Amino acid sequence: MNINSTICSDGRFANHFFRNIAMHFIAQNNNIKFKYSYSEEFDKLGIEFFKNGTNTHNENMILNNDNFYNLISENIKINKNIEVSQHMYNQTKDFAHYIKKYIYENDQKNKIIEKNIFNIRYDNNNDVFIHIRLGDVPHLNPGFTYYDKVLSNLKFEKGYISSDSIGDPICIELIKKYNLTIFNGDEVHTIMFASTCKNIVLSHGTFSWLIGLLGFYSNIYYPKIKHIWHGDIFVFPEWNEIL
Repeated sequence: MNINSTICSDGRFANHFFRNIAMHFIAQNNNIKFKYSYSEEFDKLGIEFFKNGTNTHNENMILNNDNFYNLISENIKINKNIEVSQHMYNQTKDFAHYIKKYIYENDQKNKIIEKNIFNIRYDNNNDVFIHIRLGDVPHLNPGFTYYDKVLSNLKFEKGYISSDSIGDPICIELIKKYNLTIFNGDEVHTIMFASTCKNIVLSHGTFSWLIGLLGFYSNIYYPKIKHIWHGDIFVFPEWNEIL
């Protein structure tokens, strides 16, 4: 358990996003002094979490996947420290919609756009970006046919691809067939660049989801999820589900 901090909590970069932004809302509502994992990286993205809190308390409240959203949506005051469960992921349908509404508010959206070093590309290209999540869950990837189906029906000028397993046969075959350019970058730069492409082809997973979330002017494509290994977060009706 972490007290008033998400540092050293579980998961990859976008898992930390979900956890951090949940704690942002709760800490802000209760003026709690809080520390966030990957704080510098999210600041670079223009996603700034509440860090000006001054309150600490003698008692703790354990947050989990079942009770966190009610505190946020109902603006409930707790007057306690936040005890963060190591495996709390905050990935629910309702919270996904709540996050999107917040991120798309003009102040938040404009801050993210301003911080993006590729922001000249927003709504100013006809490129496609494909993110392929393999890594430790290759058996849950939708496979070559899904990506091929989307790309074969798109008219694009340049194609880019990023993956945690770029040497996988799926990636190699797509690169060859569609003359894709490999995008090599850290999490921040990958999200920045990918989210400016006119068309974004996602995999399952929270990192893909975060790219899509910040694709303010993009057409978003994602595969129908048959085996859920993360929360129910691919829920936005304007995104294109590919069967």
